[in-house]
Amino acid sequence: MFILHLSSKDEEKMEKGSNIYPAHSCSFESRWLKLCRKTSFRKLGKVTLLSYKMGASLSNQLLTAAQIPFTMLTTLGLDKTLWPKQAIIENNTMHDYIIVGGGTAGCVVARRLAESGRDSVMLLEEGGDPPFLAMIAYFFDELPNSPIDRNYTSTRDPYAARGQNNYTKLTSGITLGGSASLNHFIHLRGSRLDYNDWAKITGDDSWNYENVLPYFKKSENVCEDDKILKKNCKYHGTNGPIGLTRQPEKKLAGVLKAFAEVGNPTVLDLNANKDVGYTEPQYTLAKSLRQTPGYVYLKTVKDKPNFHVSKHTKVTRIIFEGNVAVAVEAMYKGKMYVFRARKEIIISAGVFNTPQLLMLSGIGPRNHLESFNIKVLKDLPVGENLIDHVSVTLIHKLKEYPVAFPDIFAEIPYLVKYPLPTLAGSVAFDKSQDYPDYHVLNWFLRHDLPYLTLICERIFGMRNDICERWQKQVTKRVAMYSILSNVQPKSRGTVRLRSKNPYADPVIKTGFYTNRDDLRTMVKIIKDFLAVDGTEYFRKLDSEVAGLDLPECAGEKKGTDKFWECYIKEHTHSRYHSVGTCPMGKVVDSKLRVLGVKKLRVVDASVMPEIPCAPPNAAVIMVAEKASDIIKKDNRNV
Repeated sequence: MFILHLSSKDEEKMEKGSNIYPAHSCSFESRWLKLCRKTSFRKLGKVTLLSYKMGASLSNQLLTAAQIPFTMLTTLGLDKTLWPKQAIIENNTMHDYIIVGGGTAGCVVARRLAESGRDSVMLLEEGGDPPFLAMIAYFFDELPNSPIDRNYTSTRDPYAARGQNNYTKLTSGITLGGSASLNHFIHLRGSRLDYNDWAKITGDDSWNYENVLPYFKKSENVCEDDKILKKNCKYHGTNGPIGLTRQPEKKLAGVLKAFAEVGNPTVLDLNANKDVGYTEPQYTLAKSLRQTPGYVYLKTVKDKPNFHVSKHTKVTRIIFEGNVAVAVEAMYKGKMYVFRARKEIIISAGVFNTPQLLMLSGIGPRNHLESFNIKVLKDLPVGENLIDHVSVTLIHKLKEYPVAFPDIFAEIPYLVKYPLPTLAGSVAFDKSQDYPDYHVLNWFLRHDLPYLTLICERIFGMRNDICERWQKQVTKRVAMYSILSNVQPKSRGTVRLRSKNPYADPVIKTGFYTNRDDLRTMVKIIKDFLAVDGTEYFRKLDSEVAGLDLPECAGEKKGTDKFWECYIKEHTHSRYHSVGTCPMGKVVDSKLRVLGVKKLRVVDASVMPEIPCAPPNAAVIMVAEKASDIIKKDNRNV
């Protein structure tokens, strides 16, 4: 163990036994360590202590920060006043609404139900407040495997999860704001056709694009982006809680032009009237802070007397009287409490934990529940429609910088910006088509920091040998880290109970490539994407795909479909875009009411009958905004 003391006073505090707050695992080359080595502390304020230990693997080495830079905390207002206080709770208390889960959807619904001041709202969240690092864009790669990530894994899958030692990594937020507190900030709505399809599936036109657009607009604030407002103002809101910003980079023009040459137009805004093209995306980042709903939605109601939050509170069961949901059972500090609902109980525990709670409460597939001796209240296909954007990574090594990389350690402002130049693409195979077949996220990585290994191992859980092979091959070269995602997969997975113990992780089967069409589609995606290598600009950059010399595929000729199928199975991972485990039309109706019971609703990504053609966070927020209006209307006279 090595201790780095940054001031004599801090050294004295350390000797006197001052508190050390555990943070999260990261690399020996952590940006925090480099920050301390290179930054003027007169600008940053005091960083009292860093300790780390070296390990065999870059991703397993530990850095612990004992005190966050004082200047950043005070400048950004990152202290306990950001978050709602812990409620004083008593057993058998009655509230108008009980919301289970303070993730993305739960925070949105809580705000909307509590803001009038008329209804009593109790929000129950299993996690606590997000940590400092979760609010700063620069540290987004440090959040997987941290205390705010449940760090779920799939069942053993030696076919599709080879690159992750046969178990697909699945992040899931456990904190106020949920997975929106640890995602990658990319804000895309998907295709207009996504929501028109939802309307057809549910038989409810209120879910078509024209009718959900007002809820997208209601949630957002793009007032800082004059260019988008000037061109696409009718598609955007300026008064909503979620601040959205872009970080245009003029030097990405060459890359955008290259993709346009192969039929993929450059688009200012994929959240307006264009669903296909490459863009510099909008981020859920504004005023230097992550726009997690745990912060931006709750800040206006957190001090209202009718709004209550109980953190570190695990809901273990929904209580029914007949077929009416009347209360929930929850554990807080080792004691069981019952919270009663006068109007409704809303489950917003997420795509994995919502089906788990429903099944523990007797709502789910009969045979599965009876195998655990759980009394079946309602036989529904809970957990049977798990959908994710199955993804594969490709790495290009480039001779030149297509963008300028600032010295991020020289000035504090770079720590509060999105750290990586980024292009997002929604791409169609048929270049005349107006809806996408796949999605691409391109990050441009500097060669003198181990971004590639950090992203590869920490964020996506790939095998160390795969990550190290890529890192070695891009030495002294810029890397274009490209994540290719099938946005219309045919394969489906499942979420099942592991036991009757509510603290046991659910059993998650991704189902990747169980429909072989998805594997063939991924080959087609790679070939379509790699057409950019033939452009003049990429030839100028001496572009080359790294990591194709993998021994597992040595028997296949490079570039053939068989080779790419082998490559895909060695490099597949989740984009953490899981949806659909309690879909409309099968588990809930179009008003998100659980079928066959009363006073119970589900509001989160699990209600989506099909997956949007983009990261689903924006759609989750829209669903929660729409659900809030539905709930208030249905309970107007209650």
